[in-house]
Amino acid sequence: MITRSLGIKPGLPWGGPLPGGGYEGKTKRLDRAVQRFAEWLQARIAGPVQVRFNSHRLSGGAFVYPGLAADAPITFDTPEIGLGARLLTPPAVVRRRDRAWQREQGASLPALEWEDCWTEQTPLSYNVLIYPQVLRVAGDLGEERPGSRFGYWSAGTSQEAYRLLKRLVNFPVRAAR
Repeated sequence: MITRSLGIKPGLPWGGPLPGGGYEGKTKRLDRAVQRFAEWLQARIAGPVQVRFNSHRLSGGAFVYPGLAADAPITFDTPEIGLGARLLTPPAVVRRRDRAWQREQGASLPALEWEDCWTEQTPLSYNVLIYPQVLRVAGDLGEERPGSRFGYWSAGTSQEAYRLLKRLVNFPVRAAR
Protein backbone atom coordinates (compact mmCIF):
# COMPACT_ATOMS: atom_id res chain seq x y z
CA MET A 1 0.00 0.00 0.00
CA ILE A 2 1.31 3.48 -0.90
CA THR A 3 0.37 6.38 1.37
CA ARG A 4 1.22 10.08 1.36
CA SER A 5 2.68 11.48 4.54
CA LEU A 6 1.31 14.46 6.42
CA GLY A 7 4.62 14.56 8.30
CA ILE A 8 6.63 12.48 10.73
CA LYS A 9 6.49 13.25 14.43
CA PRO A 10 10.13 13.75 15.50
CA GLY A 11 9.42 12.29 18.95
CA LEU A 12 10.29 15.34 21.01
CA PRO A 13 8.66 18.69 21.72
CA TRP A 14 8.52 20.30 18.30
CA GLY A 15 7.40 23.76 17.26
CA GLY A 16 8.30 23.81 13.57
CA PRO A 17 6.92 22.17 10.45
CA LEU A 18 6.79 18.39 10.59
CA PRO A 19 9.58 16.65 8.68
CA GLY A 20 8.08 15.22 5.51
CA GLY A 21 4.97 17.38 5.81
CA GLY A 22 4.79 18.70 2.24
CA TYR A 23 2.25 16.12 0.95
CA GLU A 24 2.89 16.86 -2.75
CA GLY A 25 5.70 18.19 -4.93
CA LYS A 26 6.02 21.82 -5.97
CA THR A 27 5.68 20.75 -9.63
CA LYS A 28 3.72 17.91 -11.23
CA ARG A 29 6.97 16.59 -12.69
CA LEU A 30 8.54 16.25 -9.23
CA ASP A 31 5.39 14.68 -7.83
CA ARG A 32 5.21 12.16 -10.70
CA ALA A 33 8.89 11.20 -10.30
CA VAL A 34 8.39 10.43 -6.60
CA GLN A 35 5.14 8.54 -7.26
CA ARG A 36 6.95 6.37 -9.84
CA PHE A 37 9.65 5.67 -7.25
CA ALA A 38 6.92 4.55 -4.81
CA GLU A 39 5.42 2.16 -7.34
CA TRP A 40 8.87 0.75 -8.18
CA LEU A 41 9.67 0.14 -4.49
CA GLN A 42 6.25 -1.41 -3.83
CA ALA A 43 6.79 -3.91 -6.67
CA ARG A 44 10.15 -5.06 -5.27
CA ILE A 45 10.20 -4.82 -1.47
CA ALA A 46 7.56 -6.04 0.99
CA GLY A 47 6.43 -3.37 3.44
CA PRO A 48 4.43 -0.16 3.55
CA VAL A 49 5.53 2.55 1.11
CA GLN A 50 5.21 6.20 2.00
CA VAL A 51 5.51 9.25 -0.26
CA ARG A 52 6.59 12.40 1.49
CA PHE A 53 7.89 15.83 0.59
CA ASN A 54 9.80 18.32 2.69
CA SER A 55 7.63 21.18 3.91
CA HIS A 56 9.02 23.49 1.17
CA ARG A 57 7.87 20.87 -1.42
CA LEU A 58 11.09 21.33 -3.47
CA SER A 59 12.24 17.79 -2.66
CA GLY A 60 10.67 14.53 -1.66
CA GLY A 61 10.93 10.81 -1.83
CA ALA A 62 9.33 7.41 -1.68
CA PHE A 63 10.28 5.24 1.28
CA VAL A 64 9.64 1.58 1.98
CA TYR A 65 9.73 0.10 5.48
CA PRO A 66 10.80 -3.54 5.01
CA GLY A 67 8.78 -6.11 6.87
CA LEU A 68 6.49 -3.69 8.71
CA ALA A 69 2.74 -4.16 8.83
CA ALA A 70 0.72 -1.70 6.77
CA ASP A 71 -0.62 -0.02 9.93
CA ALA A 72 2.69 0.04 11.86
CA PRO A 73 3.69 3.44 13.21
CA ILE A 74 6.47 5.14 11.26
CA THR A 75 8.70 7.26 13.43
CA PHE A 76 11.75 9.42 12.78
CA ASP A 77 14.13 6.45 13.25
CA THR A 78 12.20 3.64 11.53
CA PRO A 79 14.69 1.91 9.16
CA GLU A 80 13.83 2.66 5.55
CA ILE A 81 14.95 2.45 1.95
CA GLY A 82 14.25 5.55 -0.11
CA LEU A 83 14.46 7.00 -3.59
CA GLY A 84 14.27 10.79 -3.71
CA ALA A 85 14.14 13.69 -6.13
CA ARG A 86 14.85 17.41 -5.80
CA LEU A 87 14.15 20.40 -8.00
CA LEU A 88 17.43 22.04 -9.04
CA THR A 89 17.52 25.75 -8.36
CA PRO A 90 17.82 27.57 -11.71
CA PRO A 91 21.27 29.18 -12.24
CA ALA A 92 19.78 32.68 -12.63
CA VAL A 93 18.17 32.40 -9.19
CA VAL A 94 21.42 31.13 -7.67
CA ARG A 95 23.35 34.08 -9.16
CA ARG A 96 20.75 36.63 -7.98
CA ARG A 97 20.78 35.17 -4.48
CA ASP A 98 24.59 35.05 -4.35
CA ARG A 99 24.78 38.71 -5.37
CA ALA A 100 22.22 39.69 -2.71
CA TRP A 101 24.19 37.87 0.01
CA GLN A 102 27.45 39.49 -1.14
CA ARG A 103 25.77 42.91 -0.80
CA GLU A 104 24.50 41.82 2.64
CA GLN A 105 20.90 41.99 1.40
CA GLY A 106 20.25 38.26 1.55
CA ALA A 107 17.90 38.52 4.52
CA SER A 108 15.45 40.44 2.34
CA LEU A 109 15.11 37.58 -0.17
CA PRO A 110 11.96 35.46 -0.15
CA ALA A 111 12.36 31.86 0.98
CA LEU A 112 13.46 29.70 -1.95
CA GLU A 113 10.07 27.95 -2.10
CA TRP A 114 8.41 31.31 -2.77
CA GLU A 115 10.61 32.10 -5.77
CA ASP A 116 8.68 32.27 -9.03
CA CYS A 117 11.07 29.97 -10.91
CA TRP A 118 9.69 26.45 -10.51
CA THR A 119 8.26 25.10 -13.76
CA GLU A 120 7.64 21.69 -15.28
CA GLN A 121 10.97 22.14 -17.12
CA THR A 122 12.99 22.60 -13.92
CA PRO A 123 15.55 19.76 -13.86
CA LEU A 124 15.61 17.20 -11.06
CA SER A 125 18.45 15.57 -9.18
CA TYR A 126 18.04 12.18 -7.53
CA ASN A 127 19.24 10.35 -4.44
CA VAL A 128 19.14 7.01 -2.69
CA LEU A 129 18.81 6.67 1.09
CA ILE A 130 19.35 3.30 2.79
CA TYR A 131 19.60 2.34 6.44
CA PRO A 132 22.62 0.09 7.19
CA GLN A 133 20.41 -2.83 8.32
CA VAL A 134 19.43 -3.58 4.72
CA LEU A 135 22.67 -2.71 2.92
CA ARG A 136 24.59 -5.45 1.15
CA VAL A 137 27.75 -4.02 2.82
CA ALA A 138 26.66 -2.47 6.14
CA GLY A 139 29.68 -0.16 6.47
CA ASP A 140 29.30 1.35 2.98
CA LEU A 141 27.35 4.52 3.71
CA GLY A 142 28.15 6.32 0.46
CA GLU A 143 28.19 10.09 0.83
CA GLU A 144 27.70 9.75 4.58
CA ARG A 145 26.88 12.99 6.32
CA PRO A 146 28.21 13.64 9.85
CA GLY A 147 25.76 12.33 12.44
CA SER A 148 23.68 10.50 9.84
CA ARG A 149 21.89 7.24 10.67
CA PHE A 150 21.77 6.07 7.05
CA GLY A 151 23.72 5.79 3.80
CA TYR A 152 23.16 8.41 1.13
CA TRP A 153 24.06 8.45 -2.57
CA SER A 154 23.47 11.03 -5.31
CA ALA A 155 22.36 10.06 -8.81
CA GLY A 156 22.14 12.04 -12.03
CA THR A 157 19.07 10.23 -13.38
CA SER A 158 16.21 8.17 -12.02
CA GLN A 159 17.59 5.12 -13.85
CA GLU A 160 20.94 5.58 -12.11
CA ALA A 161 19.10 5.78 -8.76
CA TYR A 162 17.31 2.47 -9.50
CA ARG A 163 20.62 0.79 -10.44
CA LEU A 164 22.32 2.09 -7.30
CA LEU A 165 19.56 0.82 -5.05
CA LYS A 166 19.61 -2.63 -6.68
CA ARG A 167 23.40 -2.80 -6.26
CA LEU A 168 23.46 -1.57 -2.64
CA VAL A 169 20.50 -3.35 -1.02
CA ASN A 170 20.76 -6.93 0.18
CA PHE A 171 17.91 -8.60 -1.75
CA PRO A 172 15.59 -10.22 -0.87
CA VAL A 173 14.92 -7.57 1.76
CA ARG A 174 13.67 -8.83 5.07
CA ALA A 175 12.49 -6.90 8.11
CA ALA A 176 15.12 -4.43 9.26
CA ARG A 177 16.73 -5.53 12.50
